[in-house]
Amino acid sequence: MPWILFFVAMGLIYALEVGFFAVLLAFDSPHLVGMTAMGVPKALAFSVDNFFANGFTNLNPDSSYTHAVAVVELVAGLITLSTLTALVFSRLSSHEAPLRFSHHVCISKLDDGHLFCRFVTSDLSQWLNVNYSLTLIIDEEIEPGLIQRRLKPLSLLNPGTPQLSQTATLTHRLDASSPIRKLGLDELHRCQGVLLALVQGVDETTGVELLQTYVYKTDQLVVGSRFADLVSRDRDGRPVVNPRLLNKIVKV
Repeated sequence: MPWILFFVAMGLIYALEVGFFAVLLAFDSPHLVGMTAMGVPKALAFSVDNFFANGFTNLNPDSSYTHAVAVVELVAGLITLSTLTALVFSRLSSHEAPLRFSHHVCISKLDDGHLFCRFVTSDLSQWLNVNYSLTLIIDEEIEPGLIQRRLKPLSLLNPGTPQLSQTATLTHRLDASSPIRKLGLDELHRCQGVLLALVQGVDETTGVELLQTYVYKTDQLVVGSRFADLVSRDRDGRPVVNPRLLNKIVKV
């Protein structure tokens, strides 16, 4: 979620909670003792004070009902404020994954076709000695009532590269030895199969190992399709990658 949308959503959550408790307090507003400034309704002013645990006014509850609503709103306010504050700090301290994987896996055809997934990156840091892998993970019933998780590596036409490019497509041929072709899509659904895409390399500057994964579920498989080309040429004839076309697919 973009930062602007995040703060708008946070403001709406605050406003909805304050408004909700203001409505509850309005049913017994005569028992809110004190004065407000600028003609603000007592229920709304007290709801704001109570939600943010601040005393902008000198209002006080004077009945069991208003006191109970105030206690509930205070607890709700503490939970909401602490949760959203934790989300802000979590987002500020997190690192965005440099690789963006496609939302779908394309399959040109199940018999002697190919399976494709791809990624793009806008990270200018360099990954060296990069290896790609695709692994099929399924739950297999090896005996009646006994389920075992099985890992089936998928061979790739392009298992690695000396230096990471801005975009790459991981391609698996669906030949007779392919686990996906042997199982079929119906069996993959029944076995709750997932595809694990993995990109592994070494940072050019620090020598630190870099690793990123992405998991595809079976409902993300699109049969009879391939990815549209996201590389074009500028006026000087140089290749240009358009990340907005990452998820564009075409029928075959």
